[in-house]
Amino acid sequence: MKKLLIILAAALSMAFFTGCAQKGYTQADVGEIQIVYKGTVTSTRTVSVKDSGEGMILGAIVGGILGHQIGEGKGKDVATVAGAVAGGVVGSKLAEDTGQEVTISLENGQTVTTVIKVDKNNPYWLRPGDRVAVYVKGNKIVRVAPIISE
Repeated sequence: MKKLLIILAAALSMAFFTGCAQKGYTQADVGEIQIVYKGTVTSTRTVSVKDSGEGMILGAIVGGILGHQIGEGKGKDVATVAGAVAGGVVGSKLAEDTGQEVTISLENGQTVTTVIKVDKNNPYWLRPGDRVAVYVKGNKIVRVAPIISE
């Protein structure tokens, strides 16, 4: 049982420090080409960005560890499972974010729609009529940023 706790603690530590990692570039990004398109926002709507699984897993690990501290024998097992389930539910809810679905009419005549996450690192809300730069890497929009002046 001690081995299980050590493994859970190690997994929890990895998940915590991975989640706290600075958002930025990695060595794999050096030299990558990003194409930048300019356009105008034509419509927006607020959306909920659901947990992709990390919050649920982290919550289940924490809940399982905390639940394991309660009771003895079968009661300890039940508390561990209940803690893991409750932690997974709470972790999933905490990992939800608010986002914005944005439709943009690009200068090249194309229209694109994407979802951007709105949080403390990306605090702006786009509005119809806003001029934006759309950064594309491969077939994925990696960033949408307002153009302050041209």
